[in-house]
Amino acid sequence: MNRKRKNHLNFFLTTKEMLKKNKYIVTYIEELKDEVICFLDSNKKIKVFSSFCPHFGGEIYYDKKNDQLSCKWHGWKFCKNTGKCLSYPLKSGLSSYDFEVRPDYLKKYDFKSEDNSIFLVYEPE
Repeated sequence: MNRKRKNHLNFFLTTKEMLKKNKYIVTYIEELKDEVICFLDSNKKIKVFSSFCPHFGGEIYYDKKNDQLSCKWHGWKFCKNTGKCLSYPLKSGLSSYDFEVRPDYLKKYDFKSEDNSIFLVYEPE
């Protein structure tokens, strides 16, 4: 369900009840061509980020025990508040290749909560 107000697009993500029941909710939003993760952090604050790891496109999940975001593919960690990569620089002994690893931030989205529903808020450029 989409709602449009003042040049903003609002995309329904989940209800507060479902978010409290689950560790996190992941959903694909066709209009944004992005999959997003919505979760309640240890302070019970709602957070919404892209769920694609900027390293190699792996799926991001919320690690409730450590209160951070992590990539399922390579284990990279990201700050739950800013999306900043916490794992770079790499500390393991990887083979050297001619490419550059640039750990970007996870894309963070604005959201709003109305009644029991949570919406991603997107302002087209």
